[in-house]
Amino acid sequence: MITIAVVVALLCLLLPSVRLSRLRRGARGPLAADAADSLPDLPGVAYLLGGAEHVVDATVLKMYEDRRITLRKGRVTVVDPASRHAMERALLKRCSTDWSNSLRTLRREMREDPALEGIDRSLVDQGLLMAPATRRGWPRAALVQKAGLAVAATVTVVLLFLPASYPLPFVVLAPALLGAALVARTCEPPKWRVPRTDHGERVARHLRYRGSWSVHTPELHPEGLAGVVAVRGPEALTDDELRAQFDQPAEKPALTPATTARGGGTSSSYASSSSASRSSASSGSSGSSGSTSSASSSVSSSAIIVGASCGTGDSGDTSGSSDSGSASSCSSSYSSCSSGSSCSSCSSGSSCS
Repeated sequence: MITIAVVVALLCLLLPSVRLSRLRRGARGPLAADAADSLPDLPGVAYLLGGAEHVVDATVLKMYEDRRITLRKGRVTVVDPASRHAMERALLKRCSTDWSNSLRTLRREMREDPALEGIDRSLVDQGLLMAPATRRGWPRAALVQKAGLAVAATVTVVLLFLPASYPLPFVVLAPALLGAALVARTCEPPKWRVPRTDHGERVARHLRYRGSWSVHTPELHPEGLAGVVAVRGPEALTDDELRAQFDQPAEKPALTPATTARGGGTSSSYASSSSASRSSASSGSSGSSGSTSSASSSVSSSAIIVGASCGTGDSGDTSGSSDSGSASSCSSSYSSCSSGSSCSSCSSGSSCS
């Protein structure tokens, strides 16, 4: 029974410690490589030093420096839709509706773009980042090893109270416990923000403190303003107006839902609260010239119903009399809309709004 307890304790110490040591070795990377010879490109540097946030900010500022986009009041506007890598294509894709987008929206959405996976894989292949299996397995292996240490320590303490087990607790288990504790100490996974290997840490220190990438002045940096932000983040920006846009991007206008009918289907659109207040003020001023609020509401409702019937004039009715009736009905509804100032237009085949 004592022998079985000793064997179980040794297995609880040795197996998790061996696995933890292997994972720690896998997190070292190519130790013989020179840091100065392992520098990645701009997106790789940004990802290595600051993760997705630095990649997005460096991408925006690189396109801004090249005058392919403009940054004004927290809004990005595309001037030249040319891209040089996947993250720039991701930015253009998110500005494709009207070639502009909120800076805050771009930064949030691009931090989850699939193009970041390609940058991550490239840095793993260069030995600068840990492999995904190491990132997942290393913390779990450390927990298992600590649990094994607890079990082995408990067995050792119990055997100390059994004189028949001597000298096994002192000769076998005590040295094994010390060795496993040393492994747990030296192989404990760090709480990383970016899972860099040991080689990646050396490259990161070189980028921050040595060589041309450590320069703080955009005019002297090999990648200009984008390179400074890739290494140090947007807080390194010296332009107060530009830094304010990254610190506190302009808020989106308050949105109110409005429903519009398009092509027989209903789609949800959003208008700003300022637009809504202007339209309501206009409606109020026109309505006060001739009719009560209940009359305006009645006219508006009837105009919308008639306009809806006008919108179905090309849905399959081939009768000429029906078409002419629809047109006359539209014309009459237009005049009533115009007198009530509750509709903007009405024509055959379109709906009143």
